[in-house]
Amino acid sequence: MSSGEITSGSTFLSVAAQAFFEHTYQTKSISSGQPIDRDLNWSPSLSFKTNSHRMIVAEVSPDKPYPLILRMRRADILGLNMPIAVYSVCPEQAYLDDQAQVKELMSHGYGLLTVDAAGIVTRRSSCVPLIQLIPANEFADAMKGLPGSIRARLAESFERYNSDPLSGVSDIAEVFEGLVLKAGRDAVKKGWLSKSDAKAGAPASTLLAMQQSQKFKNAAAAIGGAQSYISEYRNTAHHTPKNKEQAAKKYRDCRHGFLEGLRKIPPFRTAMKNLGLTGGLEKI
Repeated sequence: MSSGEITSGSTFLSVAAQAFFEHTYQTKSISSGQPIDRDLNWSPSLSFKTNSHRMIVAEVSPDKPYPLILRMRRADILGLNMPIAVYSVCPEQAYLDDQAQVKELMSHGYGLLTVDAAGIVTRRSSCVPLIQLIPANEFADAMKGLPGSIRARLAESFERYNSDPLSGVSDIAEVFEGLVLKAGRDAVKKGWLSKSDAKAGAPASTLLAMQQSQKFKNAAAAIGGAQSYISEYRNTAHHTPKNKEQAAKKYRDCRHGFLEGLRKIPPFRTAMKNLGLTGGLEKI
């Protein structure tokens, strides 16, 4: 990376950030100061694609962590209907001096790189494309009322989502499967289901057996919700989108899938508890 004074401004930050991205993503195809869409009145400092449809852009900010342009263009970026992850790049000292702005930047779904006086880049926060963002407070609200063990496991899913949304959706489906398996094994102990109905890796069979048992008639809606969710998201598709519209849909579906899991897990657990089962989580 180039040497220079951190006060030299945008060029120093841009050169350092470009070197970081080139090394991290093994790419030389990084544009500087180029528009990313004709409908967006913004030409970010750096921009590049990590695949045919997902883009990373970065805006350098010599004096503060949260550049004004990111505040101004957030709605416009979301309106483009394409997966764009956005980073701010600021001096390390600006990061240290204004933690309130740093927290606000991150809460709005932006990533952050800092550059010290020697040109060394530190990624302070990674980010997903804005169309996939799930705010931390929305996640926390969805977990209210769940026991600590399930909240802790869902926190793992959320952490995974924030680094790889597709993997996070698959993981929350696995959590749901663990709830189904535990309920099935609890039911076996009560003599409501046979042992073969509660096998790891076979949630569809367990849920079908529940549906067919009179013991579970008061939980029919929750069981149906679990069936539809696990069927759709347990083996999340990895098909490559053919165009940016398909890519946007795939990325938005990840967000929907994760939130839908958070919505359907509590009523399933409650229904199982109401039947006299533990409502706990079986490790898979």
